[in-house]
Amino acid sequence: MLGPGWMRERRFWRRAADHDVDDELAFHLAMREELFEAAGLDRQAARDAALRRFGDVDDVRARCLTIATARERRMKHLELRSALRLQLGHAFRRLRGAPGFAAAVVLMLALGIGATTAVFGVVDGVLLRPLPFTEPDRLVGLSHILGVDGDRPVEQSDATYLLYRRDARAFSGVALWRELDVNVAPGSQSGASDAEAERVVAAAVDASFFSVLGAAPLVGRAFARGEDRPGAPAIVVLGEALWRRRFGADPQIVGRQITVDGRPREVVGIMPQRFRFPAEATGLWYPLAIDSARTMPLNFAYSGAARLRPGVTRVAAEDELTRVLARLAEAYPGLPTDIIERTRLQPVVTPLRDVIVGDVSRMLWLLLGAVALLLAIACANVASLFMVRAEGGAREVAVRRALGARAGAIAALYLGEGLVLAAAGGAAGFLLAAAAARALRSGSTGIELPRLAEIAVDERVLLFALTVALGSALMVSLLPALRARRIAPGVVLKESSRSATAGRDRQRARSWLVVAQVALALVLVAGSALMARSFDRLRDVQPGFDASGILTMRVALPRAAYRDAASVAQFHERLLGEALALPGVRGAAVTDWLPLADDGDNMGMDIEDRPLAADALPATHAVPKVGADWFRAMGIPLIAGRTFGPADAARPSTEVVVSRAFAARYWKGESALGKRLRPSGWAEWFTVVGVAGDVHLRALETPAEEAVYFPVVFRDPSGVRAPSTVAIAVRVAGDPANLTPALRAAAQRLDPALATYDERPMAAVLGAATARTRVVLLTLAAASAVALAIGAVGLYGVLAYGVALRRREIGVRLALGATTAEVTRMIAGRGVALAAAGVAIGLSVTLGIMRLLGGLLYDVSPTDPVALVATCSVLLGVAVVASWLPARQAAAVAPAEALRGE
Repeated sequence: MLGPGWMRERRFWRRAADHDVDDELAFHLAMREELFEAAGLDRQAARDAALRRFGDVDDVRARCLTIATARERRMKHLELRSALRLQLGHAFRRLRGAPGFAAAVVLMLALGIGATTAVFGVVDGVLLRPLPFTEPDRLVGLSHILGVDGDRPVEQSDATYLLYRRDARAFSGVALWRELDVNVAPGSQSGASDAEAERVVAAAVDASFFSVLGAAPLVGRAFARGEDRPGAPAIVVLGEALWRRRFGADPQIVGRQITVDGRPREVVGIMPQRFRFPAEATGLWYPLAIDSARTMPLNFAYSGAARLRPGVTRVAAEDELTRVLARLAEAYPGLPTDIIERTRLQPVVTPLRDVIVGDVSRMLWLLLGAVALLLAIACANVASLFMVRAEGGAREVAVRRALGARAGAIAALYLGEGLVLAAAGGAAGFLLAAAAARALRSGSTGIELPRLAEIAVDERVLLFALTVALGSALMVSLLPALRARRIAPGVVLKESSRSATAGRDRQRARSWLVVAQVALALVLVAGSALMARSFDRLRDVQPGFDASGILTMRVALPRAAYRDAASVAQFHERLLGEALALPGVRGAAVTDWLPLADDGDNMGMDIEDRPLAADALPATHAVPKVGADWFRAMGIPLIAGRTFGPADAARPSTEVVVSRAFAARYWKGESALGKRLRPSGWAEWFTVVGVAGDVHLRALETPAEEAVYFPVVFRDPSGVRAPSTVAIAVRVAGDPANLTPALRAAAQRLDPALATYDERPMAAVLGAATARTRVVLLTLAAASAVALAIGAVGLYGVLAYGVALRRREIGVRLALGATTAEVTRMIAGRGVALAAAGVAIGLSVTLGIMRLLGGLLYDVSPTDPVALVATCSVLLGVAVVASWLPARQAAAVAPAEALRGE
C-alpha cells in the first residue's frame, strides 16, 4: 500500500512503533483510495491518486515514527520506574519486618564493598590513572644494567645522556635530572619577612626536562635551551605548593631572587600543583650544569627519561640505544675501547609509570585480590542467608505462582531486596573507602606510596563502588531466584507437604556455599600466615647496630658559605660539640650514609694483595664516610683493630675500617689489619685499621653490605673532600624524640640560616624498614579474621538448619537407642566434613596462587609447610567450634516431642 521508500525501510525485526505507524498510514491511504474508487476511478488510478493527494509518504512515516518512538520510550521509562518503585517499596516493607537479617547483610556487604573500593581507589590512583603529563604513554625511563657487577641496575651518567641526546633517533627529547635537598630562604627582593631557611626537596634538571614531560608552568616560563650550561644565569622554577606556603602565592615573585643553598637565583616560573616529579614532594627545580668537556662516563649518578617518537616501540628504542652505547668509547676517547664489553653495560627502556610506581604494583594487586576474596566470601554467606529467608517465604511464592505470577516477577522479589541491601552496604562501604583515602593522603597511616596525592575517591571510584554493589546484589539474589522457579505451588500449599526433601535439596546448595567460603577463607588465612612468618623472620634480622636511644638529624651546608673541606669539617666538629653538651647525650657522630636509608655511594675497589687480571674490573662496594666515634655511637661492634682518629682537613686520614663481610671476601682465614686498598682510579692507598660488624645499609631484606668506611674528611683525586650533606646520630638516655627541639636549636645557633630536616629516632627508621611487610600482613590478617568469622557463621547456620530439618529423624534415632554422643558426632562430623572439603579445595588453589607472594616474602617459601599446616589446622579448629553448638542442640532433642510435632 505504501510507497517504495517505505518498502526499503521494512526489516525482519521491527519495533511495536513501526507496526503502529505502518498500520495507521495504511488505514489513511486505504480510506482515500475507497473515496476515489467511489468517485469512478479504477483501482490502480484510485491508488495513484490517493498517494499523490497524501504527499511524501516516507517523510510522513519518518516524522510519525519519531513521535511514536519517543512516546514508546517515555512509556517504557515510566513503566520501568513504576515497576522499580513498586518492587523497591515492597522490598523495604519486607525488610522492615526482618531488621536483624537486614542489619547482618548490610554489615557484611559494607565490609566487603568498603574494603574492595578502598583498595581499588589506591590501585586506580597509583597504577591505573595516567600520569599527569602530555601523552604519558610515550614517556619512558632510561637506565642501564651493569653486568660485570651481577646485573646491578644503574641509572645515567652525564656522558650517556649526551650521547643518547645526540645520536638516538627513537626519541623526540631526552631529559636528565638529579634529586637533592636544598636550603631555601627569601631573597632581599622577595617581599617575605621570614628569613629563616627551609629545607626543600629539589631537582637539578636539564633544560629539556619540562618540554620532554609536556608540562607547562602555571606562571612564568620553564627553562630555555642553553640555560643548563656552565656559566648560565642562576635561575629556579618553584612548585605551586612552595610558592603558596613560602611566598604567599605572590605572582610578582617571578623575576625576583630567592636564596637556594646560599646562592641567589632568579625565579622564572611556577609549576602547577599537579606536577610532582621526580619526587612527590619536589618543591623547586633549577638547571643542572652539564659540561660536555668534563664528563664522568661511568658515574651513574643521574636519572633519565625520554619521549618516544610516534610509532616507535620500547623494544625498538632499546635496540637503538644498544647500538648507540657501543660508540661510547669513540665519543669519549679517554675510555678503553672495549669498555662496553668489559662492563657488559646494557641500556634499559622502561615505561615512566613503572619507574615512578616502582615495585609496589605486586603488593597493591595482591591486596586488591585479597579484599575481592573477602567480598566473595561475604556474598556467599549473604546468599546463604537469602536462601534461608526464601525458604521461609516459600508459601508466599507458591501463592503468587498459583495466582499467575511469572518467573520474572518472582525473581524481582529477591532482586529488589538484594538491590536495597546492596545499596545500603555500598553507601556505607563508599564512606569507609573515602575515610581510608583521606587517612592515606594525610600520612596518618604511616604508609608511603608513590603518587600518593593522586589517590582520590572520585567519580571513577564511585562508578566502581556502584558496579561492585550491583554485582553483589545479583550474586546474593540470583541463587534464591533460580531456586524459586522450581517451587511447585500444589506441593507447597498442601498441608501434608512437610516432608524435608525439598529442604534437604536447599541444604545441599547451602552446604556448597559453605565449602566455597571455607576454600576462599583458606587462601586469605594462608597468605596472612606466610606474611606473618616473613614479618617474624624480618624482625629477627639483626640490623648490625643498636637503634635504641638514637636520634638522627640531617643537615646540608650550602656550598656558597662552606666552600672547602676545612670549613665543612669545622662545622661538623662544632655541631658535635653542641650535641655532646646537651643533657643526657652519651655519644654523637656524623655520616653521609645512615643505615637502612640507601642514600650512599658504591665504588670499585682495588685490593693491593689481590690484583685483578688485566681484563677484569673490580667489584663495587658501599663506601660510607663516618666520623671517628661513629661505631661507638651507633653500637656497631669493632671485631678487630680500631677506628680512625678525629677528622683533620690539614692532614686527612688514609685509614679505613672494613666490614666483617668485606674482610671475609678478600682475606678469609687471615687478618685484614694492615692490608691496603683504594677506590679504582685513585692514586693513594688506604690502610685497613679495623674490622667492624656487618650493617644493613640499604634494606633488611638484602644481605649486609661489604662496606669500606672512609673518614668523613678524606683525599680523592680532586683534593681534600668532606661531605656537605650529613646526618648526625646522637645517643641519649631516655626517649630520643624529646631531644629533637634541643638538637635543632643547637644547629641553628651555629648557623641561623641552616635548615635541619628528617629528625627521626633510629627506632622509627628500623620500623619503617618493615613497613611494607607490616601493611600487607595487617591487611591480610584483618581480611582473614573477617573471613573466618563469616565462614564460622555460615557453617553454624547450615548445621543449625540441618538440625531443624532432621528433627524427626534425630528423634527416631534417639527413640531407637542412639546415644547423645552418637548424635553429636553425626552432626559435628558433617560440619567438619564440609570444612575439610573446603580446606582440600582451598589448599589446591592456594598452592597455585601463593607464588604471587614470592616478591613480598623474606626467607619464607610461598609453599611453606608450617604456614599451610597451621592454616588448615586453624580452619578445621574453627569448624569444630562452629559445629559444636548445633551438635549439642541435636543431642538435646526430646524423642517424644519431636515425633509428636510431626
